[in-house]
Amino acid sequence: MSWGTIYTYDGYLSRISKDELYSKKEELQDLIDMTWRDILAYMSATPPAMMKDEEGNEYPYPEFMAMKVREMRQKLEDDVRLLERIENCLETLKEHPENVEEG
Repeated sequence: MSWGTIYTYDGYLSRISKDELYSKKEELQDLIDMTWRDILAYMSATPPAMMKDEEGNEYPYPEFMAMKVREMRQKLEDDVRLLERIENCLETLKEHPENVEEG
């Protein structure tokens, strides 16, 4: 016998309609996969001494990578969090469609 915590969550997905849930889920999964591929590319590359950011500012590679990792980590966290909320909404839509409405 197991135990745990049961909770009810009333969520809100800003600017996502019920019709867009599946496509948005796929889009987010693609973005997450792309971010992971970028991480793997950085990990496997031979590091140069210096790197430029999007604005053209030049940084020593370790400093550039520290900034890039923070940026990619935040993007991953945001995308995974939204993906989880969409998956929760889809599960509710499947089990209790009367509890999912647009507004």
